[in-house]
Amino acid sequence: MAGPLLLATHITIAIALTISVGVQSAELARIRTKVSTEPAVPTLRAALWSTPIVALLTFITGMAVIADGGRGGPWVAAGVVSTLMIGLASVWLLGRVRRQTTGRPGVVGAVQWGVPALTLAAAFLMAARPQNVIIAIAPVLVAVAVTAVAYRAAARSATT
Repeated sequence: MAGPLLLATHITIAIALTISVGVQSAELARIRTKVSTEPAVPTLRAALWSTPIVALLTFITGMAVIADGGRGGPWVAAGVVSTLMIGLASVWLLGRVRRQTTGRPGVVGAVQWGVPALTLAAAFLMAARPQNVIIAIAPVLVAVAVTAVAYRAAARSATT
C-alpha cells in the first residue's frame, strides 16, 4: 500500500488540477458568452499555464503511488489518457489564446466542457481503481462523448 504522505500529496495535487480546470472553464464561459466587461484572457492564460504543469505533477505523483505499492490495473492507463488529454487541451488552447484566435466556439465549447469531464473521469478512476478494462475506459469514453456534444452544441449556437 502506498504511504499516506505520498497519497495525500497526490490527492492534493489532483485537487489543485481540479481547481485550475474550474478556473479555465469559467473563463472560457466568460469568453463565449461575453458576459463580463473585464478581460478574461489574463486569468485564462494563468489557468492554461498551470493546468498542464499540475496535470504533469498529478501524473508523476500518481506513478509514484503505483511504484510505492498502490494497486495498479487498467484504470492506470485510462487515468494516464485522461491526464494527458487535460494537459494537451490546455496547451493547445493557450496557443490559440496567444494568437488571439479563440473564435471557433465549437472548439472552445469542447474544451470548456470536455476538460472538466475528463477531470471527473480521472477522479473516478483514482478513487475506484477499477480492475475491469471496460469499467476503466468507460468514464473516459463518457468524457469524450461530453466533449463531442459540447462541440456540436457550441458550434450550432454560434451559427444561430
